[in-house]
Amino acid sequence: MREVTQQEKLMSIGISMLALGIFPLIWFLSQALLFRELTDAISRNLLVVFALIIGSSFIFFLFLGMDKIIKLAPKDSRDALEARMFVGPSLFMISLFLFYPAVRTIYISFKDRYSNDFIGFENYKWAFSDPEMIVTIRNQIIWLFFVVFFVLLIGLVVGWLSDRLNKGEAFFKSIVFMPMAISAVGASAIFKFIYEYRPPPLTQIGIINGIRVSVDRGPTLPGIKAGEKCMNNRIIDGEFKDFKNEDCLNPIGWLQQRDLSNLPFAENLNPDNFFSSILVNLPVNTMLLMLIMIWMFTGFAAVVFSAGIKAIPQEIMEAGQIDGASEMRVFRSIVIPYIKSTIIVVGTYMVVTVLKAFDIIYVSTRGDLETNLLAVKMLDEFSKYRNFGRSATVAVLIFVCVLPIIIGTAIRERENTQS
Repeated sequence: MREVTQQEKLMSIGISMLALGIFPLIWFLSQALLFRELTDAISRNLLVVFALIIGSSFIFFLFLGMDKIIKLAPKDSRDALEARMFVGPSLFMISLFLFYPAVRTIYISFKDRYSNDFIGFENYKWAFSDPEMIVTIRNQIIWLFFVVFFVLLIGLVVGWLSDRLNKGEAFFKSIVFMPMAISAVGASAIFKFIYEYRPPPLTQIGIINGIRVSVDRGPTLPGIKAGEKCMNNRIIDGEFKDFKNEDCLNPIGWLQQRDLSNLPFAENLNPDNFFSSILVNLPVNTMLLMLIMIWMFTGFAAVVFSAGIKAIPQEIMEAGQIDGASEMRVFRSIVIPYIKSTIIVVGTYMVVTVLKAFDIIYVSTRGDLETNLLAVKMLDEFSKYRNFGRSATVAVLIFVCVLPIIIGTAIRERENTQS
């Protein structure tokens, strides 16, 4: 093997610096300066045409020039230099639009309301002492535990059962996966109508309350159909039948319930009992909002797990059955270990998804009634309270939560590469 000379090493280093630093910088600055000058000179439609023609042409000739320069390098290092030439602009853009804002956000988190004066850790003290912020952190922890747990659990069960179907597997999976195709805003709007509450005597348009108020527990009156005297507060025979009728069930403001204490069945719970006290204090509205995300992503998890289960060698599954293992034992001892990496990937994805959950809360409650999450709280501090320092602090907390996932993923990828 030919030994690389010192001159060739220096040339490779110089071309690498050109590909990873100088070239992306020239590419970005030229585009920025060009279109800054054109923005005020021509119309927006014409600017789009110029962006497509001039921008793409400039990039083409810039890459072409870099390719010519790389051909001057030693043949042994050309492949690596070509890879760096194409990776360079991407790394530059990631650094410019991801790393720099992250560092800038951390810096702003140590400043006051309008990012003028340095106030040290005051914003972080606020984050862990303010009652509203503590409720937000509590909700985020509850979401992280329950949503990830139930999506993985139900997804595993549904994926395992769908794999056992002899007919209609594709149709079943398409139905299960369908909620994933609905946007979070659309899913939130659907469930908002399910939970909808209107104070009497307004007609209940929410599905749950519509069913509740139509339930008639009393005797049927002459000339009135069963349940009619309770349904939607109708006036029957000139007499107004309101929800105080003891034969009728009252509507419940589901998303207005901060705990179970105001619900009818809470009267049967013993407040002195430890488990009853925990149950009574469960945040009902938060749990109902979590149900939306569980409904949306369970199908996704089930389809991914089903694909992982199908990759298990059939001989191993049959060997377990021949040895007399039950379906549950096969699932626990064979399926789970084989798709462990798939479970980790789906779990990681769900953790990140929960940490950036925004649409469901914003559409359903706007973060009121103690349902806030960190992403919504960050927006509230920025736009509602105009406190940029605190908004940046919440953003840093989200980043700190994501950081262990990034580090864990990098370590796992490194171990897989070495093995």
